[in-house]
Amino acid sequence: MTQQETAIERHDRLWREEREQAERLRSDQRLPDHWKPNASNFQPTIDEHQPEGAALARWVDANTRVIDVGAGGGRITVPLAQCVRELVAVEPSPAMRDVLARAAAELDVHNIEIVASNWEDAEVTPAELVFAAHVTYSVPHIEPFLRKMDRAATHRVALITFNDPAQHVFAPFWKYVYAEERIRLPVRAELLAVLGELGIEPGIDALAPRLPASFGPPEDAFNMVRGRLFIGEGTAAETRLRDAMRALTELRDGELWPIQATPNELSILSWRPSGL
Repeated sequence: MTQQETAIERHDRLWREEREQAERLRSDQRLPDHWKPNASNFQPTIDEHQPEGAALARWVDANTRVIDVGAGGGRITVPLAQCVRELVAVEPSPAMRDVLARAAAELDVHNIEIVASNWEDAEVTPAELVFAAHVTYSVPHIEPFLRKMDRAATHRVALITFNDPAQHVFAPFWKYVYAEERIRLPVRAELLAVLGELGIEPGIDALAPRLPASFGPPEDAFNMVRGRLFIGEGTAAETRLRDAMRALTELRDGELWPIQATPNELSILSWRPSGL
């Protein structure tokens, strides 16, 4: 009799299969820091409205200490830091840390401690709020990741997640170029199943959906999609991507927009620490 797959096992399998597919088909050169080409896209601006940060702000005040797990370039980190006593930004990518540090300096924010580590290896003291925004998609072993978040929080744990994989906008291009469906990463449904298996029933707060965005000017758009599809220069896959860009985008005011993109629902899953 075959043992039924658990929610935790399924979550980790989806992550593993998505990575294996990418490695099998890629023709580009793997970078030591894969975020480096796109890190600047995650820099916050003083007038940028982040619904995720606004939603998190209800759990903090000027005396709160916060841990941001996988802070990236600081789009949530830097604005939220202005509302709290201290914010610890755990971020493994050197390129993302550079963007975050530069943004904090430019916006005169000085209460952010940057920890150069992935979450699993980070050494941090507990904080009232521990959150991870759009990070769990890239976590290979979800159970210890969530247990550590729960242990590190004294008042609230929060996960910000999409309903569909963030990569879903590139799925039609993937199928056009590689003639196979893109394997999806685990997102909200999988997280809810995992949390239920761990005995947690989180609150679910819906945020405004993330609307489809421009890919940018044509050549920038092509290079961006090529990077997301791991396509090397001068390859047959690059030629097929040129065809895909013509078939799957439209030009508006000098920028290319994906014609099959749809809004992506956004949620915050939160709970009080349960002693996992």
